[in-house]
Amino acid sequence: MTIRAVTYARVSGDDRSKDGRNLSGQLEMCREYSLEQGWAIVAELAEDDRGASGASFELPQLNKVREMARHKEFDVLVVREIDRLSRKLAKQLVVEEELSRMGVRIAYVLADYDNSPEGRLSKHIRATIAEYEREKINERMIRGRLSKVRAGHVLVHSTPPYGYEIGKSENGKSTLVINEIEAKIVRTIFDWYVNGDNGKRVTLGEIAAKLTQMGVPTRLDTLKNRGGAKKRGWAEWGRSMVAKIVRSEVYIGIWHYRKENHDKEEWLPIKVPRLISEEDWYKARKISERNKSLAQSSRKHQYLLTGHIWCGKCRCRMNGHPALWIGKNKRGYLLYYRCTGSDGVRANIKCDLPQFRVEQVDSAVWNWIREFLINPNLLQQGLTEYQEHQAAENAQTLERLTIIEDLLVENRRQMNHLLDLYLEGGFPKEMLVEKKARLEQTIHSLEAEKQNLSEFIERKTVTAEQVQHIQEFSKMVMDGLDLASCDFEAKKRIIDLLDIQVVCTVDDRNGKNVMLTCVLGSDQYPLSKVTDVHIAGGSACWSGRHHWSSR
Repeated sequence: MTIRAVTYARVSGDDRSKDGRNLSGQLEMCREYSLEQGWAIVAELAEDDRGASGASFELPQLNKVREMARHKEFDVLVVREIDRLSRKLAKQLVVEEELSRMGVRIAYVLADYDNSPEGRLSKHIRATIAEYEREKINERMIRGRLSKVRAGHVLVHSTPPYGYEIGKSENGKSTLVINEIEAKIVRTIFDWYVNGDNGKRVTLGEIAAKLTQMGVPTRLDTLKNRGGAKKRGWAEWGRSMVAKIVRSEVYIGIWHYRKENHDKEEWLPIKVPRLISEEDWYKARKISERNKSLAQSSRKHQYLLTGHIWCGKCRCRMNGHPALWIGKNKRGYLLYYRCTGSDGVRANIKCDLPQFRVEQVDSAVWNWIREFLINPNLLQQGLTEYQEHQAAENAQTLERLTIIEDLLVENRRQMNHLLDLYLEGGFPKEMLVEKKARLEQTIHSLEAEKQNLSEFIERKTVTAEQVQHIQEFSKMVMDGLDLASCDFEAKKRIIDLLDIQVVCTVDDRNGKNVMLTCVLGSDQYPLSKVTDVHIAGGSACWSGRHHWSSR
């Protein structure tokens, strides 16, 4: 019977140009090795680490290897060496054990590891060295970058700020130099934002729409070798892109290194050429802070579904919007959910979805949830079904956790056996000490990976504590429904816990509709069915009924 082989190659950022370590070199070595063994190659898979790390489990081609192994499509995986499979000991052990349980073995071209204690020890040593080398490479790169920045160099890991290019200063150091074409756009943006356009105040969203209408290229449009993934069309600006410009200190000559994921005290400032005056920058900052304050003050109105409601027409987020209502002897606000594609916030999108009354939508959603909260059996059924659904989705991760547990048991057994050998005095102390160090490293790596996977599963699952919280809140609703229904913050917590998602649509038959989904199920609801809406203590209450359908 012919043995079927899959060759697998992976490159890291530092070895694409090295002979034999780039993708084509690795695949060629694996191909020659397989043919020498008389194996039939059924697939050649190449993994580039852009957007993924060799320390990660979720690599596209490695996932394909697992899928093929699960369907018994090959017998042996051929890899150049251990650090091509992973530079992380725990991952290498888990992947090997995963494939082994599916009937696939791994062959390394540059080394032959026997299935014996000595062979496994040799392999673990090599994997430990690979993990150590990976950490040292990262450490050296970080140290080298900081040294260059402290010496006055500007280091940009993705793309330079809009309005600048990477160039050389008079003393030969890398720095930001002005791109005059883009600099004019930056100055125009600040002028519009600070002084308005023809005497009329211009918002960030309106500036983005104007730039899009003018066909002004964005930074990624103009780069030949793009340093980032482009999500918008040609010359399509977004509100966040404009906001980033008007808030950046780089335009008054101060560029910072380490702004991402570091406290402000750790930022490293470098002087660069200035594009605008400090006076205009501080005016823009005051306008931004004022707008932020106004936005916060408008939050005195309660929108139960903020962050959970979407437009079914253009897929944009919907935000709460108060509309002032003035009557003969009184005044107040009518609250609406409005698509951000209809109010100029999203560039190049003009959506005509009508506004949805907040009290109608909030009432329909909350009372849909209340059906579960006042029915313990229905609530428990929905939670159980969701947990089963999540368990099925997390099956692969749970399987890896099981493998890690088994590997930990085996390595701890070997550690106890090592202690017995030491007490018996039958082996040289130096050999036992070295073996102990390797086992400790393996156990440490496995325990760290177990912690990572456990945290991942916890993030993806409604935990027992959250279930208990929902059930306790359900009891509170049953004990005092009127009081609980007017507790906005409590309802908001439940909306978040159940991961409520609402999609608003309009059709000719039913008019306005909301599609409701959460961890307990889904339903479609015509708002025309919402009856007896009234406001109690600032929260909407509703007395309609509906049919619930599970996933």
